[in-house]
Amino acid sequence: MKLSVAFSGAAGTGINTAGIFLWEYLVQRWLNVLWDKEYASIIKWDNNLFVNYISDTQIPTISKEIDVFFALDKYGIKKNQKIYKLNQTIEVPKQKDLFQNTIALGMAFKYLGLPLEDLIQIFEKRFDWEILQKNIASAKFGYDALEKNEINLKKLLKEPNPNIKFLTGNYMIAQWAMDSGLEFYSAYPMTPASSLINYITQNPKVTFFQWEDEIAVSMAMLGAKFAGKRAMCGTSWWGFALMSESISYSNQAEIWWVWVLAQRAWPSTWTPTFTEQWDILFALNASFGDTKPIVLAPSDYEEGYTFIGKALNWSDIYQHPVVFLEDKQFAESYLPINTEKLKPEPANRGKLEINPSEDFLRYKLTDDGISPYTIPGTLNWEFIAPSYEHEESGATSEDPEIKKQQTDKRWQKIQTLINQEFNEDFWGFEIINKKADKFFVSFGFNRKVIEAFLQDNSERWAIIVKVLQPLDPRLKQWLDDNEKHIKKLVFVEMNYSGQFEYHLSSHLNLNCEPWKQKISSIRRYQSYPIFIEDILADLNISHEN
Repeated sequence: MKLSVAFSGAAGTGINTAGIFLWEYLVQRWLNVLWDKEYASIIKWDNNLFVNYISDTQIPTISKEIDVFFALDKYGIKKNQKIYKLNQTIEVPKQKDLFQNTIALGMAFKYLGLPLEDLIQIFEKRFDWEILQKNIASAKFGYDALEKNEINLKKLLKEPNPNIKFLTGNYMIAQWAMDSGLEFYSAYPMTPASSLINYITQNPKVTFFQWEDEIAVSMAMLGAKFAGKRAMCGTSWWGFALMSESISYSNQAEIWWVWVLAQRAWPSTWTPTFTEQWDILFALNASFGDTKPIVLAPSDYEEGYTFIGKALNWSDIYQHPVVFLEDKQFAESYLPINTEKLKPEPANRGKLEINPSEDFLRYKLTDDGISPYTIPGTLNWEFIAPSYEHEESGATSEDPEIKKQQTDKRWQKIQTLINQEFNEDFWGFEIINKKADKFFVSFGFNRKVIEAFLQDNSERWAIIVKVLQPLDPRLKQWLDDNEKHIKKLVFVEMNYSGQFEYHLSSHLNLNCEPWKQKISSIRRYQSYPIFIEDILADLNISHEN
């Protein structure tokens, strides 16, 4: 069974809350639900849309086809039918002294064959008396407004599982960071990274800092790292651009940190609440000078939980900037997660010296490129963080040999990461069905639509890259070993110029024959996510088949 249900209404009318009640109810009873929300940057009265893709056995499909569309106003119908195919539209009535969003929720329960008494029980757990009674009355009105149910989901429901939560990607990122000992978070609110603030500030153990701009918050995070705290910050495009000087400084001073970079639609400031993947090359080269950060790009929410812990650990171990790359769909879509299975990775502080010896050198030349460090305030020791080139002690220097030695040392850390981290327990990529001869190649939340396509086709084929920088060298080795067998590589991404394809082609020698003739692409940059219809259209496959 596959079903898509949407709520549409003006911003500020509460359809987000109504949808959450319904879909939390379904996922705790074992149905697979993917909730995608599309909303305008105008705070009030423009249209908000919440599409819920439901399946009893399979991965929900991100599709342009909406089976039932509950509309709180006619404008929502007019706007969304330009993007989606609305198979059945139900206009939600307004009733004096009742909540229209709860009327819609009652109608949805009736349409889906769900018990009204279960909805009332949800309200009883959430609301006090006066609001409770008004919500119950609104839900009953909506439930009675439909003559009969069109679908019977009740027969598919199982006993509730309290460990299954309906969560966003940003929630998973925030939770893992806190589970792994996050002590400091700084940010200037910027969609779609802003909700990280909402989740993290609920934890009194984490110090949160917001200042006038991203320059200030990035330097504040550097200060926290300098003081020995586990710290990170979150932002989006031009906020990240403002941080570029501090990123360069962090490379030189080897004060490492973690940025959560949540991509959205560009250029400049418009369409800020919609999705695209325009920041790939910027993230990979996020500094002036010959320096490159580590870039992680998880492809599902469980990886979002574990990868942010790796980001914090890797930044401490390798004393190097780490970018955690997501997009608006990853940050704000909802998926069911079994939280019982999530286990945080133990914190690793790297070469932290609690009681440094007399010959301690902050920027000591080592075989692995990683120097020992200590925290300011450590007894009998000073710690400086120069923005200038420096000797092993940290004293500034313009000696060309010292310049070469320290540059080599900073680059050696990346090679050490490759040697240590890419092992049998951790792969920077995943190959689905290695025996296939045609592969989608993608990253991040694009995985969801690719998986939805693969589950309906006998040939399962995909390469999902999870660490964009440095690339796991085993990917190139695997491609080289299978060059004669592989017939096609189809790159899937949400930008115009093919930034992901460019990055991989450059590093994996795919610009040359025989690979050049085997490469094609699926690129979307219309502010909405990649739909299953986009995949089918590029492959000349009809949706009905």
